[in-house]
Amino acid sequence: MNLSQLSNSYSRAKGNLYGHVAMDEEGAAMYQEPYKGPIHNPGYHTLGPAIPPSDTTFKCPLPLDTDDSVDYAVPGMNAVNIQGVTGSVIYALTDDSELSNVQSIPEIGRHSLRVLETIGEGTFGTVQLCEVKNGSRGELQTLVVKSLSARVDDSVKEDFLQEAQVLSCIDDPNIARLEYLEYGDLHQFLRRHGPENTSAIVQRAAFKEGGDNPLLSYGALVYIASQVASGMKHLEKLNVVHRDLATRNCLVGRNLLIKVSDLGMSQTKYHRDYYQLKEDHTMLPVRWMAWESILQGRFSTKSDVWAFGVTLWEILTMARQQPYDELSDDGVLENVSHCYHGDGSGMMVLPHPPLCPREMYDMMTACWRPNDRQRPPFWEIHLFLQRKNLGYALDYLE
Repeated sequence: MNLSQLSNSYSRAKGNLYGHVAMDEEGAAMYQEPYKGPIHNPGYHTLGPAIPPSDTTFKCPLPLDTDDSVDYAVPGMNAVNIQGVTGSVIYALTDDSELSNVQSIPEIGRHSLRVLETIGEGTFGTVQLCEVKNGSRGELQTLVVKSLSARVDDSVKEDFLQEAQVLSCIDDPNIARLEYLEYGDLHQFLRRHGPENTSAIVQRAAFKEGGDNPLLSYGALVYIASQVASGMKHLEKLNVVHRDLATRNCLVGRNLLIKVSDLGMSQTKYHRDYYQLKEDHTMLPVRWMAWESILQGRFSTKSDVWAFGVTLWEILTMARQQPYDELSDDGVLENVSHCYHGDGSGMMVLPHPPLCPREMYDMMTACWRPNDRQRPPFWEIHLFLQRKNLGYALDYLE
């Protein structure tokens, strides 16, 4: 398909975003198995009813006629208002969230903090890296410190406190709360490395920047992805929705430790990953978002699964390209609008990465099923990735 033929509009969605349209039941999107091209096919694939199904199957934990979608919002919070620096609450609670053990938020005096770097600044406040003495032994720890401007209104303050309370309740080795890891975010980490065990032709064609960089094996990439899935599985269990999963929002530590975070929107270098609505300055990571989140304002763990599929694509392409880099932002909106009425036929999905076996790509495309109830849950994705990584021994040289 010639991507340039797409118009810069999204007429199927009637030009509206984020819950401004109502989807009738007759127009509900039903899944059609995506086209699977050859392993090194650089082109985009499309969804269509005439395409033969994949050999890889993923179980659905709920009957297909069960509607497990709800409105995902913290009481008093606008679920569709993903704003800029520190004005956003990335983590949102569903009505049946299991975050019942809300802990008191510890307080640290400002005199104990030493600012190392300002990550981002915006209308609502700042995000900074700070050093703080940890424990009685006085060990230094690097933390992320978010501050609100004194000018913000009470609703923003409430959202800010809500995010702090959510983070105080999450305890998982693959979820970052306040800590900042040694190697920074996963997007930049991948770009500093090259792929191992690829042919010279493929490496030159797909990874031009990987020449003399340190190498990451395929096993290491799957190990990274499995940790992202593990962190998201924990959020899924708690019925907490992330809403901005991407490599820019994952941190990397020693021994390839991965923690899911939420700092990407705070950094100027990632502003082009967000589409800004003119009417209210809302920032949307549309290239990672499920169609129902873009067009209907519905967020769920299943929309996070869609974003995980894009994140996995980033990992297996070593973050060398922005997703749908040949499309404008409006072109991305036009593309997902194929899911608004009908079965998603004609919607392009991301191409098969050079480092990606067939069954891995099948799992990736399962994350982009138009019917959110037919997308695999994170516990199943994590189990799949663990099985694909059996026997892997850490081979990354720091």
